[in-house]
Amino acid sequence: MAQARLKRIQHALILSLSLFLAGTAAAASTAPRWSGLTKEQQQILEPLRTEWNGMGQSRRQKWLGIAERYPQMAVAEQARVTARMQEWVQLSPEQRKKAREQYKRLQKLPPDQRPALGERWKTYESLSDEEKHQLRARNRPRIAGPDSDTYKPIPAEWLIPPYLRQQRVPKLNVSRNNDSR
Repeated sequence: MAQARLKRIQHALILSLSLFLAGTAAAASTAPRWSGLTKEQQQILEPLRTEWNGMGQSRRQKWLGIAERYPQMAVAEQARVTARMQEWVQLSPEQRKKAREQYKRLQKLPPDQRPALGERWKTYESLSDEEKHQLRARNRPRIAGPDSDTYKPIPAEWLIPPYLRQQRVPKLNVSRNNDSR
């Protein structure tokens, strides 16, 4: 009986020690709140101050990695990083999501196509504001409506989920004129 009790105590000690060590490891991998950053980190990450405590752990870790590399960066690169942080803070959540998606798409681009994309961007940047506006207007997707020459009503079958399309569907008589109202 005494041995069984001693064995239970040993198991409890081992369990509590392993839980303690797991908690310590997890705490070491978590990024601190703003008040837990060093003065140097706070100075480098100043544009992110208002959002820091609301960020997820992975984002904080990413920014801490940038802050760690920051002192070794060239002055021009440091200025670029600071400017990007300031721009990032100004973006809405939707704009940030769009920027992340764009970055992911660019990362998937084959390396041999990236220089050409950079050249196209430089060409675009060199355009005047009026030329940029005309280019954006020309490439803007057109939304066709009932008054448009390109308007074609979609088939009624498309309004039915595919798993129900096998059943017979009566044809709908859709008129472009709304005179029957």
